[in-house]
Amino acid sequence: MLPRKRSTKLLLIAVLCLVQSSEQHGSGAPPGACLDQIPRHSTILPQASVPPYAIITSSAQVRQGDALNVTIGSPFTTPLPIGGFILQARSIQDTDKIIGKFTGVPTVAQIMSCRGDNDTVTHTSPQEKPPLTFTWVAPNDYLGGVEFRATVAQSYATFWKNVESTLVEVVTPDTVITTSSPVTTTARTTQAPPVIMESKPNTTPPPLDSIYQGCADTKLCFGVPQNCIPTGNCKAIVAIFVAGDIYTFEIQGTDNPKYVSAALSMDNKMGDDSAMECVRNDNGRVNLFTSWTYPKVEPYVKRSDSPQDIVQLLESSTIDGKLYCKFRRDTVSKVMGQTFDLARNKYNLMVVSGDSMKDADRVGFHSLAFEATGEPLALSTVGTAAASSKLLLKLHGSFMIAAWIGTASLGILLARYFRKTWVGKTFGGKDIWFAYHRILMVVTWLLTVAGFILIVVEVGGWTGTGDNPHAITGIVTVVLTFIQPIGAYFRPHPGTNKRPIFNWAHWFLGNSAHILGIATIFLSVYLQKAELPSWSVYVLAAFVVFHVIMHVVLSLLVCVSEGRISKGRVSSFPMKDMLGQPRHVSVTDTADAPFSGFKKHLLGIYAPIILLFVVAMICLVAFAPFGATFNP
Repeated sequence: MLPRKRSTKLLLIAVLCLVQSSEQHGSGAPPGACLDQIPRHSTILPQASVPPYAIITSSAQVRQGDALNVTIGSPFTTPLPIGGFILQARSIQDTDKIIGKFTGVPTVAQIMSCRGDNDTVTHTSPQEKPPLTFTWVAPNDYLGGVEFRATVAQSYATFWKNVESTLVEVVTPDTVITTSSPVTTTARTTQAPPVIMESKPNTTPPPLDSIYQGCADTKLCFGVPQNCIPTGNCKAIVAIFVAGDIYTFEIQGTDNPKYVSAALSMDNKMGDDSAMECVRNDNGRVNLFTSWTYPKVEPYVKRSDSPQDIVQLLESSTIDGKLYCKFRRDTVSKVMGQTFDLARNKYNLMVVSGDSMKDADRVGFHSLAFEATGEPLALSTVGTAAASSKLLLKLHGSFMIAAWIGTASLGILLARYFRKTWVGKTFGGKDIWFAYHRILMVVTWLLTVAGFILIVVEVGGWTGTGDNPHAITGIVTVVLTFIQPIGAYFRPHPGTNKRPIFNWAHWFLGNSAHILGIATIFLSVYLQKAELPSWSVYVLAAFVVFHVIMHVVLSLLVCVSEGRISKGRVSSFPMKDMLGQPRHVSVTDTADAPFSGFKKHLLGIYAPIILLFVVAMICLVAFAPFGATFNP
């Protein structure tokens, strides 16, 4: 029985030791972190990026035995909370030497002794904390430079080492300090004024995020939008560093994404791809998952179809609206029966990001960024990868703009207001207005069909656009465009009973197609893939205002013109021809209607301005992106 009792006691002691050790981690840095300031969070390594925290002192000089205020926090406009920390003052001459002691700390912090009495401060709990200020007293037996150094944790898995202050010089008691004196814990009747610092313009550009470093010579990088990597302003980017048979991936998204993801694909289309997702949870934690994507069918993405152990998370952070993950992926892995050999095979890279999740296990629509490389690449390639060609996409947009802002607008205007203009003159055996109306609408039909075919080839069929109904309104516009010429071919003769029905149906469908076409172009500005500048909507709005004003002016002219023909009485309305009554030839039918000359002048103004709108919008499409796009 005695051996069994002893073993039981030993087991109990071991459990108590483990409990004590875990409490020390939860309520402050462990003693083992005194020298290297590493929190011993399992095997998790500190972040390699620039720390989002800073240490500020109340003065650049302090006398021996005097106190100094030391503040640790986040320098951003919206400060990041502090999860945990360990803070010390280190000698510049000997960085392993801890200097001075702390005498005043907030209630969420505690003083501990590492190399000397009260020479270190740390947290008391892992709860989020605002910027914190401590009182530190310089030693009486030390002269020289001091640097405050800390390790700060945002969460259990995300922490930064070597957060450092600027140099603080410890001087003799009789030294005159030129900056303001610190607030001390000794009895004083007044508080010294704060330091007034002169701000000078900083002409040095801020350093690029760590993910961009090495894209020119050591890593393969691919970002959205095009040409964003040299300036470090990608909405989403993936970088791959290869060392022997170790493949290290980095992915980052901006604009406060819910997720950013990279995928390995056999083509540049979404579907049948092995994806790696960096996901920000509601509690601020960042997790890494793998998933399998499906081409345009539910469930679109599925994590359970992809093994999760083929990737290993190394670092993660969410700082200043940027979501970042660094991880390794197995050189050879098998997903959905396909073998992904990173060393032997070439893959198209995809990078996407979005601001929502479909559910707890599926990412939402890629509303912030989506792009794929134009060709498969060996992942050991070094440099910046090129995106797939957007020629078909840009031609689609250009054709639709030319059709619905240009030819359709002009063709409808001619049919609506110029039937009694150029009377007696023909083109190809038809009245001038009708000949040009037919030519313009045929061009509209051809441009619309060509644009529709181009986008179908580009996306490979029907594809959803998230919350943007651009695709739906575009399809309806194309259908109406097909119906119009068929109806025109079978139109009844003037004077027949069915002619008014045709006239009203032709008018309604034509104007509906025109309105929907313009609305579809408006919606395209909000598409992430279009990469149009936000102010494109103002160009389109200006076109609509100009187009409506011209219609109002011409409608008034037609009303006045019809009133003159009826001997001063406006006994008809501008669309009376819609009734389908046969026209009786009279003296007035052999000459242009009143104000026809003025209407021709208005047409001479309208047509060039419409052409300018068309050219402007096509240039926006052709030369996009401009860097400032809408976020849906």
